[in-house]
Amino acid sequence: MIRRVVTAYLVEIQKALHAKSTYVGPLLIILVMALMPMVDRVERDQVSDYGFAARSTGVALNLLGLLLVLTYCASLVSSEIESGTIRLALVRPLRRYEFLAAKLLLGATYALALVVLVALLAWGGLLLFGDTQGVTYGGEVVFTNHTMIRSYLLALVLTMAPLCAAVAFAVAMSTVAKSTGAAIGATVAIWFAGDILKYPLHIAPFLFSTYIESPLELFANQADAFDPQWFPMALYCIATSLAWGAAAVALAVLVLRRRSF
Repeated sequence: MIRRVVTAYLVEIQKALHAKSTYVGPLLIILVMALMPMVDRVERDQVSDYGFAARSTGVALNLLGLLLVLTYCASLVSSEIESGTIRLALVRPLRRYEFLAAKLLLGATYALALVVLVALLAWGGLLLFGDTQGVTYGGEVVFTNHTMIRSYLLALVLTMAPLCAAVAFAVAMSTVAKSTGAAIGATVAIWFAGDILKYPLHIAPFLFSTYIESPLELFANQADAFDPQWFPMALYCIATSLAWGAAAVALAVLVLRRRSF
């Protein structure tokens, strides 16, 4: 089973590398990050600029990056259903849940690639234009540069949990819809509807989407010399992401098993 999933995943990677649509997201990320120093002023003035890293990462990852992940993953299965190429994939000695696992791994890889790209560009801009001498308050160093780097990496690791849940959600919608357009439309519509209604309905703590911005908000607070409280937020972030991700995968497997192609 594992060998078949790995083989299918490598095939998916090769297909993605040859598809022009794969590079649209990274190019948009690069464009946004290139414009950030013009919008969010950062300069060498002996004042730490870690807030720039937090804000630029938030804009590129939690806004644009999230939308890119949702739209990209919503097309992974639906495009093959719409074109009929899924029949060729399932003719091989590949079970449907193994086919789905390869798609989920591809989606997670895409999300991880965007996260790494954003991190490199954010810190690249910070090193080129800003100051990274640690966070000071009253002339004393409160957090060293190494501490800020570790906190930023921790924030990204925690952000990956809800992003992977978003991948699972989008792939699940991709198995339900009959066309790529319908899958993308339904995925984005449901996501934004949930984001709008979660606070009026008081269900925000139970939705994984709530925790996409939380890790970077803590890093931004640390950039302002506040001690970040990673727990229990980190536990809620991971737990809700695992729960919703597992539910989405279960739905995708159930739907894919019952569909005839």
